[in-house]
Formats: sequence, structure tokens, C-alpha cells
Amino acid sequence: MCLKNLWASLVYGSAHRPLDQKRETAVLNEIERIVLETDSRILPVHRFRKKILPSVRHAMGYISGLVPQVPGPVDLDPGSWDEDPLVRAMFISREELIGVLQSSKALKKFFQGTNASQAFGILVADRREKIFFGTEKNGEIVRRDVPQKAVFFENFEVIDPAADWAETRLQVQHRALVNLFAQAFEKITDLQLWQEELEKQRELLEFKVQQPETDLETDLNPSEADDNQTQESLEVLRDINRKLEEIKADLDTPEDRLEHLNAVLLNPEQNLRLETVSLKLSWLGIRLDPSSTEPANEFTVAEFEMGQAPKRSVVWVRVERASVLSV
Repeated sequence: MCLKNLWASLVYGSAHRPLDQKRETAVLNEIERIVLETDSRILPVHRFRKKILPSVRHAMGYISGLVPQVPGPVDLDPGSWDEDPLVRAMFISREELIGVLQSSKALKKFFQGTNASQAFGILVADRREKIFFGTEKNGEIVRRDVPQKAVFFENFEVIDPAADWAETRLQVQHRALVNLFAQAFEKITDLQLWQEELEKQRELLEFKVQQPETDLETDLNPSEADDNQTQESLEVLRDINRKLEEIKADLDTPEDRLEHLNAVLLNPEQNLRLETVSLKLSWLGIRLDPSSTEPANEFTVAEFEMGQAPKRSVVWVRVERASVLSV
């Protein structure tokens, strides 16, 4: 049994009760599979499976709490493109929407592998803003060269399509959990690269300190210059050694790596954040003040951040088979 199929029983209504043996084993097997794909060096830790389970369940609870914040499902129906404010605002035309749906590899693969008449998934896009100068009318007064903000969306993807909305929600949550694991081990990799760079710098400085006359010479008072340069090099060496000791504490043993992973899973909000954004756009895509009476598209999207990656907009969607595959 895959972990994504256990989310409901693990998080909703059973987060504070022990799992039965069968379900716990299934969860632990899936956790081990994820670890094998990211950093298997923590697997030899004594009682690894038991030590990581509480952290995983905490992360799962956090991720599950984000799901209700994502709007939708919204119908991505080219035939009624102009009827939904969100769809009309995100896609500049019916043709653009058709192009996005028919070029989606995930949707094509899903419909070609099933007999489902529709698919649910999560639409991901980049929200862009551009400042330009235009005219603004306030009653009888027309102002020119007023800074205005145009909002548009690009780089669309439909992720984790499924025949059932509940199933795609579980798939997306599972993807988010795997990404948290990846974020943890990515940080470890960054530390390793930093460690290697610091060790190279240390070797170079140690060589300079041992042979100051080759690199620290000067025409003005060479003895004093050598002493000053050597002292500076020694101070830098001490700082490098201190940093290397700090990195070693995070990387030295499989237990250290597991502790680092648990810290990430117990603080998922540091690597995965989501907020809802309400937008009011004119029919030309200009962002309007909430009090504006101009005809507009008003809608809400969610925006998430994963690690240091840029924010992306998300909304749950429903797609008909006929919109993706030619009959």
C-alpha cells in the first residue's frame, strides 16, 4: 500500500492514535523507499523507522492543512472559457487554453491509460506583473501617465491528474512530502559542497602561512607586512576550521543526517509555504483597487513556495477528456 493512499487514515481523525501494525508497516516501507531515492546513508541508524515516523506524521499534518486553502476545482472548459473569471483572467484566449490542455503530457498520459471521461488535477502557473504607464479616469477627470500594473500567467502545468478529486489531492500531498525529503538532503549536499570548498581554502592558506615569503612579499617593510599577512591568514584559518566543525556536526554520522532530516520534517513551514491571493483584474489584465467599480475578473488563487524556488500559483481543476484528446 502506497503512502499517498494512507493519508486520510493517518492525518484525518487518527493523528493522535497509534497505527495498527499493517498500516504502520506500509507507512514505514514507503518512508524507506523515499529515503533510498534521496540519501540511503541514514538507513543503518538504529531504530531508524521508529525515529522518523513522528516527524513524517507531523509534516503530513502540516501539508494536509494546506490543501483546503487551494481554490477549486475550476472547470478548464474551452467551450465556456469566458464564463469563469479565473479562467478568463489566467488564459488570454480560448485558443491558449486549448493549447495548454492538448499539450499537457500528464493529461494525455492519464486519458490514454484510462477510460475516464474527466480528470481532476492541480494547475500550476507563474504569475507575472509588469508596470506600464496608461490613462486613468476618475469621474470626469482623466489622468495620463499613471503607473499601472498588468498581471498575467504563463508556464502552465497540470500535475497529478486522477479520476477522483480526493485521489489527486492525495497525490499532490504525497509529492509535497517527497519534496520536503528532497529539500532536506539538498541542504546536506550544499553543506558537503561548502565543506569541500572550505577545505580547499584551508589547504591554500596553510601553504601560505608555512611559506609567507612566496606570496606575502612587499617592498615596504617586508618583515612587518609578512607578520600582518600571516596573522590575517591565521585568523581566516581559525574561522574556516570553526565552520568546518559546524558542518561536521551536521554530516559526520548517519545519526547526524537523520537528525537534520527530522528537523526539516518537524519545521515544514520553513521549506513549504502557501497563501491565498485575491485578485481583481480589468478585462485587459490591469490590477484594480478592490473598491473599483470597473468591470473586472475577481478570483482567488493560492501561491506556494518550495525552498528557495520562486512562488507559483495553484488551483484545483477539472478537465474533460474531449478537451485533451482529439475525437
